[in-house]
Amino acid sequence: MITRTGLKPGDAIFFIADTEKVAAEIAGEIRKELGKRLNLIDESMFKFCWIIDFPMYELSDEGKIEFSHNPFSMPQGGLEALENKEPLDILAYQYDIVCNGIELSSGAVRNHDPELMVKAFDIAGYSKDVIEEKFSALFNAFQYGAPPHAGIAPGVDRMLMLLTEESNIRGVIAFPMNSKAQDLLMGSPRKSYRRTIERCPY
Repeated sequence: MITRTGLKPGDAIFFIADTEKVAAEIAGEIRKELGKRLNLIDESMFKFCWIIDFPMYELSDEGKIEFSHNPFSMPQGGLEALENKEPLDILAYQYDIVCNGIELSSGAVRNHDPELMVKAFDIAGYSKDVIEEKFSALFNAFQYGAPPHAGIAPGVDRMLMLLTEESNIRGVIAFPMNSKAQDLLMGSPRKSYRRTIERCPY
C-alpha cells in the first residue's frame, strides 16, 4: 500500500466502505474538514469555478436510470445522442457557478423540442402520456414552436452568505423555512385552510 499510494511519514489513508455515492459524499466531508483543521483554506479569497458537462442521467440506488440534474435540459448531441449513446454517457447543457465550494447559480440550455423531450423522458422510464399529463402546459406550448433559450438563476442569498461569512444560508434569510419547508411566520403552506366569504349586502 505504501508503494502503490506513495505514502510518506505523517501521511494518512482513509477507508470508506459503502456504495460509491455515499463513499464520495463522506470523502468530500473529510476533505473539507481536513482543509479547515490544517488551515489549507484561504478565507481572504473568493475563488470561482464553472462546472459544465453534467451527465444527463445517473443510476439510482436501485440501479434505475434517472435524471441527474434537470429533466428539461438539452442533451448534448440532441436526438442522435439520445438514440445512439448509452444513457450514462450522455451529457447535458447544464452549468453551475461555484464560489469557495458554494453553488451560487445554476442554469441550463432548455430542451425546447417536444420530440427530444419525449425521448429524453422515455429513457428515464416516463411515457409520453405521463409528459402530457404532468407537463401539459409546457408540452402543448412546444407544439407551436419555441425558440432555443437558456438561463441561469443567481442565488443572491448565497452570495450574502459568503460575504457575511455565515456558515448556513438560514443566517441571511429574513424568514427561513424550517426542515419541513414551512414558513412559520406566514403559516404557509398549510395542510388545510378555510376561506371566509362575506356576502355582499348589495
